[in-house]
Amino acid sequence: MKKLVIAASALLLSLGVNAQDDKAGGFFAPGSTIGGVATTTVAAGVVGVAVVAAIVSNSSSTSVVTPVDPVETCNTGDAAPVNGICTGTTTTTVTGTGTGTTTATVTFTYPAIVQ
Repeated sequence: MKKLVIAASALLLSLGVNAQDDKAGGFFAPGSTIGGVATTTVAAGVVGVAVVAAIVSNSSSTSVVTPVDPVETCNTGDAAPVNGICTGTTTTTVTGTGTGTTTATVTFTYPAIVQ
């Protein structure tokens, strides 16, 4: 942004300058030309190029980044997550005294894994 301000200031300052030298000669003497082009036109072109260069160098591209929703997963073999909670089951054997063994299904929950 600083470059643009400096170039714009130089342009504004050069537009208000109207120095005329009554003495013959000199590079910017009234009526002098460079290759058939008036020196005032060349000076204005140089300032214009500086302004364009400042604008180009100060331009910044912004890229739009699409946010990616987190993926919730559960361990293999467990149900898909519901509201961020995974549910699984396991079978266990309980051995009691005098009555033998019993098989029980146990349900467990845990927070989903966020990737």
